[in-house]
Amino acid sequence: MTRSFAAPAIALAALMAPVTAPAQPSFDCGAARTATERAICASPDLASLEMRMVGVYDDLADRIGEAEARRIADIQLERRRACNGDAACIERQLLTTIGIFRAEAAAATRVAESEADAADEDLAELRAALGQGQGQAQFQGQAPVVASAEDEDATRNAARRHATFEAAFKALPDYQRRHVQGRLRDAGLLEGPVDGIWGDASAQALDRFLRAARGRGIAFMALRPEGAAAALRYIGSDLFFYDYIPEAAR
Repeated sequence: MTRSFAAPAIALAALMAPVTAPAQPSFDCGAARTATERAICASPDLASLEMRMVGVYDDLADRIGEAEARRIADIQLERRRACNGDAACIERQLLTTIGIFRAEAAAATRVAESEADAADEDLAELRAALGQGQGQAQFQGQAPVVASAEDEDATRNAARRHATFEAAFKALPDYQRRHVQGRLRDAGLLEGPVDGIWGDASAQALDRFLRAARGRGIAFMALRPEGAAAALRYIGSDLFFYDYIPEAAR
C-alpha cells in the first residue's frame, strides 16, 4: 500500500506561508459608527483605497493648508456617507475623491508657480479696475493714465475676467456651481437664481465679490484660470462664510 504525502505537504506549506494582515483603513474599525465605515472595514480593498485617499489628502493639505483641505474633504465625506454601506458606491466615491484631491493639489501648484510671472499683470488689472492712474505713475515712473484709457482697460479686463471665471465655473461639478451661487446669494452679492448655470447675474455677483475682497485687502489673479479657480474655492470656504454672510443667513 502506497502512502500519499500530498495532503500533509499542502497542509505544511499552508502553515509555513507568511500570514498577511488584511488592509486597515485610516480610522479605528472598533469605533466604526456609520454603515459606510463598517463596509470599508469589512473590505480589504476598500480599506486599501481609503488609505490611498488619505495619502493624497495629506499632500493636498501640505499645499493649500489644513482648513481648506478639510473643507474640500468634508464635502466628499458626506457624499461617501450617503452611499449607506453600498460597496460599489463607496468605491466610486473614494476614486472620485482621490481625483478631486489630486486636481486641487495640481491647481494649487500651478498657482504658486505662476504668481511671480503674473504679479505685473495682476497689478495692472487691479489698478485699472480701481482707476489708480496716480499709482501707475508712482510705480512705473510714467504720467497718470487718462480716464478714457482707464475705462477702456477696465472694460477689456472685465470681458477677459468674465470669460476666465465662466470657464472656471463651468469646470466645477454641478453641486459645486450651485454651492458657489448659494454662498454669493447668502452674502447679498448674487441677484439671480441658484441653478448652477453661468449668466450675467453670476458674472456681476463675482465682480461684486472681487471688489469687496479688494476692500478687505484680498486680491485674486482674476485674469488667469488659476486665480479664478482660487476665488471660487475661497467663496466655498469657511473664511468666506464667516466674513461675508450675515448671521441671519447662516
